[in-house]
Amino acid sequence: MRGEDEYLTYIIEGKQTRFVIPVYQRNYDWKIEQCKRLFDDLQSVATTGMGEHFFGSIVSKREGDTRVVIDGQQRITTVFILLAALVAQLRSPESGVTSVEARKADYIEGQFLVDTYHPDDQKLRLKLVKGDMGAFSAVVAGGGALVEGSNVTRSYRYFLKRIAEMPITGDQLFDAVKRLKVVDVKLDEHDDAQRVFESLNSTGLDLTEADKIRNFILMDLVEREQERCYEEYWIPIERNTLGQVSDFVRYYLAAKMGKTPVVGRVYQSYVDYARGTYSSAQSGRLDTLAMLGDLKGFSERYGRYVSPDRDRSDLDGVLYRLGLLQMGVIIPFVLNLLASLDSGGISEGQAGECLEAVESYLFRRWSCGIPTNSLNKVFETLHGDAMRGVADGATYPEAMRYSLLHKSGTGRFPSDSEFRASLATRDFYRIGNKKLYLYDRLENGDSKERVDVVGGLREGRFSVEHIMPQTLNASWRKSLGERCEEVHEEWKDRIANLTLTAYNSEYSNRDFATKRDMENGFSDSVFRMNKWVGDQNAWGEGELERRQSMLQDRFVELWPAISSSYQPTLEVPDEATLGDDAEFTGRRIVSYSFMGDDTPVKTWKEMEVGVLRALCDLDLGRLYSISEGTTYPGSAFEHDERPGYSKVSDGLFVKSSTSTWFKIEFLKRLFELLDVDKSELLIKMTPAS
Repeated sequence: MRGEDEYLTYIIEGKQTRFVIPVYQRNYDWKIEQCKRLFDDLQSVATTGMGEHFFGSIVSKREGDTRVVIDGQQRITTVFILLAALVAQLRSPESGVTSVEARKADYIEGQFLVDTYHPDDQKLRLKLVKGDMGAFSAVVAGGGALVEGSNVTRSYRYFLKRIAEMPITGDQLFDAVKRLKVVDVKLDEHDDAQRVFESLNSTGLDLTEADKIRNFILMDLVEREQERCYEEYWIPIERNTLGQVSDFVRYYLAAKMGKTPVVGRVYQSYVDYARGTYSSAQSGRLDTLAMLGDLKGFSERYGRYVSPDRDRSDLDGVLYRLGLLQMGVIIPFVLNLLASLDSGGISEGQAGECLEAVESYLFRRWSCGIPTNSLNKVFETLHGDAMRGVADGATYPEAMRYSLLHKSGTGRFPSDSEFRASLATRDFYRIGNKKLYLYDRLENGDSKERVDVVGGLREGRFSVEHIMPQTLNASWRKSLGERCEEVHEEWKDRIANLTLTAYNSEYSNRDFATKRDMENGFSDSVFRMNKWVGDQNAWGEGELERRQSMLQDRFVELWPAISSSYQPTLEVPDEATLGDDAEFTGRRIVSYSFMGDDTPVKTWKEMEVGVLRALCDLDLGRLYSISEGTTYPGSAFEHDERPGYSKVSDGLFVKSSTSTWFKIEFLKRLFELLDVDKSELLIKMTPAS
């Protein structure tokens, strides 16, 4: 790698050098703000007589007569656009931009923009990514048919205007451009372009995680192969994921590794995974096509989840409903489930069974108000649990349901009694967008004749209505009787008092008979769920109790309990995170997972010491600060070796001759002080007796 100061125009002029922006790079995205700063600087250079103006660095790698730009493409592209605008203004008979040289525009075009002697498809000295190339060709051609909506076109028009209004001549502006100086970094053949790129973009401020992953995969390919892979693989990946590639790869890694990377480390996690999975044992090179093929396949499954065709199949109907639930935590499991379906490991009917069980699990937990902090681990590991059951002779759905049923604490599957009880206490009115899912399911169930509840609620044609109004007026107080305030407070926002309506909300405080008999009222409602309400003569505590009982039955029907006939021949461990309210005392630990793969252990002491060593790697300074404290938990540490203490780092020992209960509580307190999510520690134990 060699770097030297050089004037930018010297790098790009003549010498049959052509700059190529590889397909893995971003589109041109400089805004007017950056263009203004550049033009203001050039105008200042021209008027003050400055000798040069530093313009950053250019990193490139030569391939034949081209220079592939690794870094600096935004600056290079902007200068080319500026020169094209200057040429256009010098040639325009309506422009006041002047030059002492009659053929100055031809000189700039021939030396910097176009190489007349190259083949037709290579005449331009700068080749942009495909999304920008048409717009760039148009501005160099003179702007006769500009490509609207392109940042290239936007910058070109801005420069046309600034050049037309500038107080200097065309010669002065061109001379200022010639004073732009850069650090020209040329990579040698043996230089690792990806490593250079990573160091140049280590802050992560400009590139998304997906941008860096795309570059990592495509960068070492020759230009023709880059373009083929970009067209055949990367563009479909972007299309399948609706452009949310970073989010998709995060879920993909969770599906593959059983652990979801933190948002800012998706790129590095993918690099580690790819090097461990796709590296050739002989050459160490990565199998690019295998990497892209797997990503593309999983992106198709991701696309089926995020934008399912509800009417395509029963399975897609469940996927559609799960999407309305807005529980992205299930995506790693869904990706693996659909992969098993695609490979023939399970049938579409079995996949549907599994997703319906997941739907019941999620909705029951939400209805019962169970914390969600354990769900990441549940769905990161659920496919693996199911596959172990399959290896033990079970069907995939039976093994998966067995796994869900054997979660404890905050990971539990709520029973019918707990689920029914939630309807008697939960506020079902203030539930945000969950109302789309809830009322679509209550109204339509599994019927093929559907009311467009989701569209109606989103568009405001339908609304969620309190049958007994939110504010009592005189007529409602009279109809409810002496206990009106108590009944109102108890029942107002429960599901028994809520329904869908298509009438104007201004009628919401009318008496029950009016709301029942009016146009689009309960008796005339388009909604099946209002039929019973429309048959009532009054609305009070008795009707609320009867409707609650009916809805409890309806809820259990729509979100049924699950069962499994699978009985493992080998003991399957229970799982709980540090944040669960599980019982750890008196259990034998099997393994734990924290910031890495599953680690088998024989004792709780091994787990505690292993986790503390991982915490040292994570934040040794803060852990040492805690250990200096004289009160708990600092008092559990020593800085010299002592009986009953175990070493966790140099000069740091923890008291390990303690009970299981103390170890768990100690780790919980440390996780809080170190701002570590308790769900990051997953513990597997022998099943409770």
